[in-house]
Amino acid sequence: MPPESPAQRNWRYYCDLAVFGILALAVALYFGLPLWEANRRMHPGRFPIGSVSPADLGLRYSDVVLSTSDGLVLRGWYVPSTNGAAVVLLHAFNGNRTGTIYHAALLANHGYGVLLYDTRSQGESEGGLYAWGWDAHWDVIAALDYLQEQPNLDPDRIGVLGLSAGGGIALRAAAETDHISAVVAEGCGWPTLQDWRIAAEPHDVVWVPGIWAMYRYVEVATGVRNPVPVRQAVSRIAPRPVMLMAAGEDRVTSQGYFDAAGEPKAFWDRDEPGHIDALFRHPEEYEQRVVGFFDRALLQGS
Repeated sequence: MPPESPAQRNWRYYCDLAVFGILALAVALYFGLPLWEANRRMHPGRFPIGSVSPADLGLRYSDVVLSTSDGLVLRGWYVPSTNGAAVVLLHAFNGNRTGTIYHAALLANHGYGVLLYDTRSQGESEGGLYAWGWDAHWDVIAALDYLQEQPNLDPDRIGVLGLSAGGGIALRAAAETDHISAVVAEGCGWPTLQDWRIAAEPHDVVWVPGIWAMYRYVEVATGVRNPVPVRQAVSRIAPRPVMLMAAGEDRVTSQGYFDAAGEPKAFWDRDEPGHIDALFRHPEEYEQRVVGFFDRALLQGS
């Protein structure tokens, strides 16, 4: 067999190089980017509270320290109730309790007590790696324990309102304890692989290995196991009422959660771009829908 010519050797070299490049790109796309995203979301920013407080919106409040059953200290604010009911407010990922301060003012102006705090690993609350909110239902339970000890407050009239990641935490917490009498969740995402599949298109099947690796990496790095999917959790809340709100890309996932929820339930489906901005885009309608929902759920018969 005659030896290969230099041209043949060069051709094989460049073919091998192209194959290697394609494989390296595939690994980067399917695994590198998902793992980078997983790591980024395990390290939310520690944004300071600064001088902002409910007093800026004319609310009387007190500083609150919550202790979770798994040993963390959370910091927040409590505005006392004047109507015998209260709502726990859960901010979005990569934020702090100031992200719900206008929601607090709206509810407080209608007589509700409001407890807003920094989710674990964010703001001024303790916590190491953020496990995508998988264990943050313990934060909500600590908040409920605090509210149940407050004067002029009926422990059977406590609701929860969550934004984005906080919405998923609120729904899972309500599935874990019956001390939550009503839930509002706006712009929920997909904290588990099963939830991600709700919004996935048929062609997204190519991303499944990387998405699976992303969730598994968070589980291994944080030591926190993947929780019950939100879609499964929301089905266990009834007969307590649930209200879901969504716009833009959040609509498909929230529709899946709404379909899984039992009655009574409500869905504010906004056919427009946006994410957890309903209060600011449609303040009057937001007040009518959300305050009305809590009035019916928490004050009816009072």
